[in-house]
Amino acid sequence: MRSSYLISIIFFFSVFSLLFVFILQYEYGILPCKLCIWQRLPHFLNILIVLKILSSVFIPSYLFLFGLLNMIVAFFLAGYHYGLEQNLWNNVFSCGGNLDIKDLSTEELLKNLTNTPITNCELEAWNFLNLSLSGWNMVITVLMIIGWFYLIKSRR
Repeated sequence: MRSSYLISIIFFFSVFSLLFVFILQYEYGILPCKLCIWQRLPHFLNILIVLKILSSVFIPSYLFLFGLLNMIVAFFLAGYHYGLEQNLWNNVFSCGGNLDIKDLSTEELLKNLTNTPITNCELEAWNFLNLSLSGWNMVITVLMIIGWFYLIKSRR
């Protein structure tokens, strides 16, 4: 497989993943938790890395390593989130919103509490084929890890 095709596939995996979660969020009202938001960041970074690779004449090898390490981080974030959803461990991060209530009136506090959606990281927001979004993210990131690893090996 040519490297440019594999890089394009990796790019489209991240683009599709982000488009999918944004459609779920904005079209279907499925709100993300804090970990869901964190899981988007490696995909944004992955897109930037791939665009840099595709737009460069001279491609530094460290970009491929960054792509691999970035997807490994994405895998662990998704795995941690999936473990929370399956009750495999307790959450060490707060999944609630941060609100400074010192200077708020009672009316402002009530307004903030009623207008601030708080999504629990331990509950599946969406499920397909008995796998949550974080589970699917694990599958996709494993495929991208394999792709990045192959790209690194093929450059040697």
